[in-house]
Amino acid sequence: MQIRRRTIYIGAAIVLVGALTGTAVALTTSGSSAPPAARPAPSTSAAAPTPTPTPEPTPVAAPQSVAAAGQFASWKRAPTTKVARVVPQVGQAADGSVAAYIDAPVIDGKTAALAVDAAVVAGASYEFSAQVRSLTPLPEAVDAAIEIDGQRMALPDLSAAWSTVSGTFVAPKDAEVAQVRVVLDGPVEALGIDAVSLVGADGKNVVPNPSFEKVEGNNTIVNRSLILPASNPMLAVRAPAGDVSWTATDAGGNVAAKGTAKVSNSLEAVPLTGLAEGYYSVALTTGASKVTTLLGVIDYEGTTIAADPRFGVGLHVENDLYTDAADLTASLGLGLARNDVLWRFNETTKGEYDWADHYVDGFDRLHAHGIHLLGIVNYGNELYGNGKVPTSKAAIAAYGDYAAAIADRFDLVGLEVFNEFNHTRFNKTACGTKPSCYVPLLDSVHTAVEKVDPDLPIIAGSTARYDAPWFDGLWSAGGMKYADAMSFHPYEVTSDPESLADVIAEANRSMTDNGKTTRPIWITELGSSSKTGGRSVSAQADYLVRTSITALAGGAEKFFWYDLINDDPDPAKHEGNFGMYYQKASGVAAFQPKPVGYAQALMIARLGGRALAADESAKGVHSVLFGDEKDAVRVVWAPKGEATLSVRSDVAVTVTTMNGAAKTIEPVDGVATIPVTVRPQFVESALEPATPTPSPTVSQTPAD
Repeated sequence: MQIRRRTIYIGAAIVLVGALTGTAVALTTSGSSAPPAARPAPSTSAAAPTPTPTPEPTPVAAPQSVAAAGQFASWKRAPTTKVARVVPQVGQAADGSVAAYIDAPVIDGKTAALAVDAAVVAGASYEFSAQVRSLTPLPEAVDAAIEIDGQRMALPDLSAAWSTVSGTFVAPKDAEVAQVRVVLDGPVEALGIDAVSLVGADGKNVVPNPSFEKVEGNNTIVNRSLILPASNPMLAVRAPAGDVSWTATDAGGNVAAKGTAKVSNSLEAVPLTGLAEGYYSVALTTGASKVTTLLGVIDYEGTTIAADPRFGVGLHVENDLYTDAADLTASLGLGLARNDVLWRFNETTKGEYDWADHYVDGFDRLHAHGIHLLGIVNYGNELYGNGKVPTSKAAIAAYGDYAAAIADRFDLVGLEVFNEFNHTRFNKTACGTKPSCYVPLLDSVHTAVEKVDPDLPIIAGSTARYDAPWFDGLWSAGGMKYADAMSFHPYEVTSDPESLADVIAEANRSMTDNGKTTRPIWITELGSSSKTGGRSVSAQADYLVRTSITALAGGAEKFFWYDLINDDPDPAKHEGNFGMYYQKASGVAAFQPKPVGYAQALMIARLGGRALAADESAKGVHSVLFGDEKDAVRVVWAPKGEATLSVRSDVAVTVTTMNGAAKTIEPVDGVATIPVTVRPQFVESALEPATPTPSPTVSQTPAD
């Protein structure tokens, strides 16, 4: 099946089932949803009756539960290339301690998220029942249904309270097995399913593992993600019955909170009561083991941090380490990902594209999570000469055709033409690294992709560092007409993050002087290693915020960090420690976030999608405003040491540090004084709108 950008299926109306041809399924529901009020009969009396108001539904609190990792016994779940998350949900289940949890931001047509085969007797009658919920406080429509042997029962409007879906199923005369499926017609968020039963006359439930209690795996901490919501921080724990104790320490080694919970099921949700927003090390002790994990707690709304399309991260989906890359990326609120699409893997016969499994699976998982790919059209292909860079006329034309094939197959935010063409490491050809040698590639990609997807941005440059003479030459050679945006990898700012503003200004000047116009600037690769003896993990986190905010303040449109996961478990390896996550630890199912990963998630959550408003930096204090003064967030820091910043506000100002610790500062005469340090902080303030002067009114009462 082809997946192309902007061809996302957004769902269909829920089908209400009455009588069905063939086998009958009579649907009834019960739960939190109130039935519609009956229409009153017309009155024959002179006075109209007073209508009885329809009661408003009572909001339902979110359950004390946590999504976990693991495969359900007996049930088949959709692959993560089709449905982002079909996982156990531990805590406040309808039956036992585990329910099934489905989260699908993107659905390309009708998809079975869960399915199980139940042994039935031909012609026999069965009573079907299941518990369903979402995580919304009030009932909302859900684009999903339950099917038994293809016969459909639509779900009612759902809230966070469990509701019952039930009906009668008669097995066909030749049936020995009936398949029960949870079918998605469109995107769904946090759909819960539990206590599935198909009961015959003998009173036996023929659905195997009906309450999803049997979950495969052997890790002790089985959270799907270790970025936890501040409203409900919990660990999903596999432990023998008895006490489970935990202690959380902050970045300074201080005990932030601790507690003990009694567990009776093999999987239990352990609440981290009293653990405020922050980055922690949590030591967990069960009757069988002691396990320690790093995790982050962040205050955000919804089931995950809302994706921000300004921020992305570099991936290596060709590496097995990156199997869960889409979920890890989404957990941090990143809306974009960048990855090679190596030509030599995908065109092994001229003119035929047989996509490598690692690209198909990795990129389709990104698509299922709603994350858009920046694909790099890399490098050469030995079918057309050397395997490094296309140089002949035929090779350059084939390179463009290959780029068009990528655009036709995958969900893209853009296509980047080559990676670091100006670097001899990637480009050792007779023509060399000159921009005049690059323009034919850019032209070929632009021309070919335009026929397939004329709206897809073609990104020019992707240079090692900002190479000023190279870009001057590119724009002078006519590269501007083939570029929708330009990109570079400014590693030269490593020792001076704020100098990135000058680099961006130079890039704009070069475009204006040599190309007579400008294009959006994308920083498509920048990172810093946290290797032993280099930048500390906390300094790496600071560097991410300082460079990305400086980039946005300077006018860059997008910023991609390099990269997602540490490539090497050895902390002394330079190239192995750029990631936002550590590699997996023993006893923990999920990848543990590094401070830089936590900082990325915290920054995206704090910005909350607010648009850049102004760069207010002055007198040694960098202050970048997002949103308007009625609902403002500033990212502030002082590169050379401590300083203060005055912020106008009519309410108490909230200041959050890079470790997630928050404090409030009361304004005096409408001004709050904020202590600023080298480490960035997030400052939230608000000015109340001026109260308008009431206009005089004229009475409409008739005069006597």
